[in-house]
Amino acid sequence: MRPRKLKISVTLGGMKMPIATLNIKRFNDVLQADTKLVCPKCGKEPRWQGQYTCDCCSICGKPLTSQVIDGKTIFKCEVHGIQEPSTYKHWSMLKRVMPNGEPVVKPKLTQGEDVEADAYIMDIMQFSKYADATLQEYGVIVKDDTSARNIRKLLIAMRNLGKIIVLHFNDTYEERVAVLTTSISNRIILKELVPLNLADIEETMRVSLENVTEKDVQEAEAFIKQLPTATEDLFYVHDYRIQGLDVKKVSPKVLELEAILAQQTG
Repeated sequence: MRPRKLKISVTLGGMKMPIATLNIKRFNDVLQADTKLVCPKCGKEPRWQGQYTCDCCSICGKPLTSQVIDGKTIFKCEVHGIQEPSTYKHWSMLKRVMPNGEPVVKPKLTQGEDVEADAYIMDIMQFSKYADATLQEYGVIVKDDTSARNIRKLLIAMRNLGKIIVLHFNDTYEERVAVLTTSISNRIILKELVPLNLADIEETMRVSLENVTEKDVQEAEAFIKQLPTATEDLFYVHDYRIQGLDVKKVSPKVLELEAILAQQTG
């Protein structure tokens, strides 16, 4: 979604009635370290020519000299004679270093085993002081009644006690911070957060709904009664992205916690 001005309106009696004007903007970005990719043999930055190419010996990393013989460029190493320059098909084959040349160390945090997340709880008012900028959202599945029962308790604490469930765990090379929550359609999801020390946050709007009066509720209820009802066709798009797709209507598979618990008690 691109940053732009969005005018929200509703069609009533064949006429467009404006509701609100919003400015859409990306409010977070992930800070990137000032590093560079260099040839792992000689430490110089390679050039891109359909692949990463460095003018060093592919055996020892010493600089190559070149000369043109019969219209063909020949590379020569002072140690290994005629050699081809070092080439790398993917950036992951290069070495990432800091501006001072020190290599970026990337220790592995997991060894292929099941990952264990530490769970924490925080009052929602305390959590609101931080930016809950997300990287990704993921659905989750549980299959045993104990997990289902405990997840349900955590989600009840979120919805009825004003708590946030924070998970912190290691994932191969990176630490992850996530919030266990529900989507608008009550799917259980993990929202992966941008860590605060990696987040570049832009200012956007928040709202406090703590002091809502009965009059506020009545006015909101009267307001939304004017809006037409959303139908299923609104959840489809008809732009270029559907070209070439064999669209088939598939019923969503949603696993209910209550169904798991009912199997155990039934």
